[in-house]
Parts: sequence; C-alpha cells; structure tokens
Amino acid sequence: MSVGAVVARRSGAALIAVVAALSAACASAGVVATRENAVSGLITEQDLQVAVDTLVRNACPRIVGDSVAARGVVAVRVLQDDFDSEIRAHVTKSSGDEHVDETIAELVSQLPPRFRDSAQQVYTHRYNLAVRYNCARDAYGVTGGASVSL
Repeated sequence: MSVGAVVARRSGAALIAVVAALSAACASAGVVATRENAVSGLITEQDLQVAVDTLVRNACPRIVGDSVAARGVVAVRVLQDDFDSEIRAHVTKSSGDEHVDETIAELVSQLPPRFRDSAQQVYTHRYNLAVRYNCARDAYGVTGGASVSL
C-alpha cells in the first residue's frame, strides 16, 4: 500500500474490500507491521473500529469452531519516531488467532500519527491499543463483535 492521500470517508463495501486486501497481505507477514513516511493516516480511528468489527464477524465461525463462545484480546504497542517517518505496530499479547493478530497489526499501522499536544504538534512516541472481541453461537448461527480501546 502506498502512502499518499488521507482517506476522508469510505463506504461499507469499500471498507470491507480494504479488510479483505489487508487480510490477504497479512497471510505471509509477521505480527509486526511498519509503515514508513507516515505523514498522514490511511484510515481514521472510526475506520479502524469498523474494519476490526468486520474482521471479527467474518472470523467468528472459524474462531468458535465447535464450541458455544469464544473471546479474545489483542494488545498492540504502537511506536512512532520524532519526525513522523515511521509507525510500527507490534502485537504484545496475542488472541491465539494468528490471522486476526496480523490483520489488526496491519490496520493499526495505517493510523495517522497521534499527538500528545496537537497545538504544538508534539508526538506521542508510543501508546498501547487493545482490541477485545466476543464470538457466540446461537440459534441463528455464529455472531460476534469487537471493541477498540486507545
């Protein structure tokens, strides 16, 4: 993926296409995602929430398997350099599902740099992010959802 324009809004179909593309790209990657020349973000925090929720809903049938319910937490440490040239997302706590972990790390690396003080544009060099998800089997099939805490 190239870094260039800030994506203001995405339709639901476009966002699902992004999740599918990132999922395919992560199949051969590790649990560290790095984006260089990170002048702006490719996705917003709201896009991240929607994409992670879609990812979990699509992965729930595989995650639950034969059981009734499953839960997971993915903890990600995000590191930024002083000059806004690199953002690195590293999974510090795995959910146990490698595909979900890798895709979340890749999505998080697409976020814009975070400012500790936006008026002075002082960057927060590192911060933690957690994704919690639940999947459950009911009479209608397997459903699930996720929440992102920054």
